[in-house]
Amino acid sequence: EPRRKGHGRRERRTATRMPREIITIQAGQCGNQIGMEFWKQLCLEHGLSPDGMLTEEASAHAGGVGDRKDVFFYQADDEHYIPRAVVLDLDPHVINAIKNGAYSSFYNHENIMMPNADGAGNIWARGYSTAESVHEEIFDTIDREADNSDSLEVPR
Repeated sequence: EPRRKGHGRRERRTATRMPREIITIQAGQCGNQIGMEFWKQLCLEHGLSPDGMLTEEASAHAGGVGDRKDVFFYQADDEHYIPRAVVLDLDPHVINAIKNGAYSSFYNHENIMMPNADGAGNIWARGYSTAESVHEEIFDTIDREADNSDSLEVPR
């Protein structure tokens, strides 16, 4: 059978490429609600329960080819998977819904940031000034997640 030009090179390049890690940043009510649905879907796709543990079915197939949990998750010492996510909001209701919901033990709680317990009250200037006062803490959290990644994916 004739071989297509370049076919073998593409396979080798893909096979040796390191997995890339992605950090998600969820901000505001919309970002956190969409982010929560995103993580629920990833848990379903990778066989993770809401607490980040492998389901029995996924455990039976662990180590299967193509399951790249390490792209979006890191594995803690106690074997559960934690998303590489930074969660930000000024509204306590949104953050509390995450902290008290079915996925409460899923996130790294050091990465859940609610700098103002009162919220911004839909006042742009209040949200801006609050964010301005805590931007270093936000960047430090993102930097810490990036430092803990082996091969961070950077958009081009």
